[in-house]
Amino acid sequence: MLFKELKETMLIPDREMMLNRLVSIRGADVLLISITSENGLRKLWTLREIPDWMYEEKPDYQPEENRTHRQRMQGALQDKAAFGDQEDSISKMIIQGQLMTFGTSQSTFCTEQDHEAYMKLQHFVEQGMELASFADVRVDRLFLTFYEQDASEPFPDLDSEKELDIALKFNSTSRQISVRTEPIVLEFGDAPKEVKHSFYDPVSGKDRFFYIKALTREDVWKITEENFAKPTPPSSTEEEWQHFKNQYLRGLERACPKGQELAVVEYESEDDIQLALYSEDFLDSKPVSFTSESGDLHFSVFYSSVKLGPDGFKHQTTVVGLIDRTFDGSLVIELVSYRQELPEKTITF
Repeated sequence: MLFKELKETMLIPDREMMLNRLVSIRGADVLLISITSENGLRKLWTLREIPDWMYEEKPDYQPEENRTHRQRMQGALQDKAAFGDQEDSISKMIIQGQLMTFGTSQSTFCTEQDHEAYMKLQHFVEQGMELASFADVRVDRLFLTFYEQDASEPFPDLDSEKELDIALKFNSTSRQISVRTEPIVLEFGDAPKEVKHSFYDPVSGKDRFFYIKALTREDVWKITEENFAKPTPPSSTEEEWQHFKNQYLRGLERACPKGQELAVVEYESEDDIQLALYSEDFLDSKPVSFTSESGDLHFSVFYSSVKLGPDGFKHQTTVVGLIDRTFDGSLVIELVSYRQELPEKTITF
């Protein structure tokens, strides 16, 4: 780093309001440190401890390339359940009746190699940051986050003599909830009517139900070849269109090798919740590896779609795995998770 660049890594606000408000979010202590204004950028700064689970040893750890789809999904669900929830990112703050809307945020782990984070912590300590809450926490177990205020809003004009009434808002979002259910054996074609499947929902604490309507197959290669047989789009030259087709077909070969088709499940569910259903064969297989240097397209052929069914429920469709074109047996299907919709949430302090 050049000496002239040092100032760019420092926090030298032209205006600052220390908050020093310790709040509890999802059972974890979060210190609302300060609101700063520097070079026209207004930010809310927070400090919290890195969750212990990130330092736990995993006895069954395997390199990413050795993990099956099932293991990768389970790992992702565990990570999101512990770190990545709706309340991990503040969208708005109302303080003394004044609104701050945050468009972007950035977190920095306070490692010894990151002098920038240390300098910012030093600034806040010099300004009187409350230290008791994290006094016995190692510095490298902390992370500092700033939320940048929308440029169209003014810097809050706070009265330090009055109580700092604070409300934090979190955007509506969705998350995958891990569930367990017995495997379902399906034959191709329409499923038996009125067969109700259920699973225990750990969020609501009750059983939820769904109906499998059919197991079908989709020849994605036939669909692609029919689309590519159409005239060259007006927006592309013949050479550009041929180059795209070649790239796409190489990517499709990796995603769904020629001679294979998509296995598709149609279902309806209570409250129209979206289910993550996959074939047992797919879950126990390993993803196809690829290198980014090839310049080819990399994509997934898995998709989900929704339309309104005749009985009022949403008729949902999802790809559960790949099958050989000549395959005509049964498939074992497993429910891995479901999608929970979370409305906007407000916490007051």
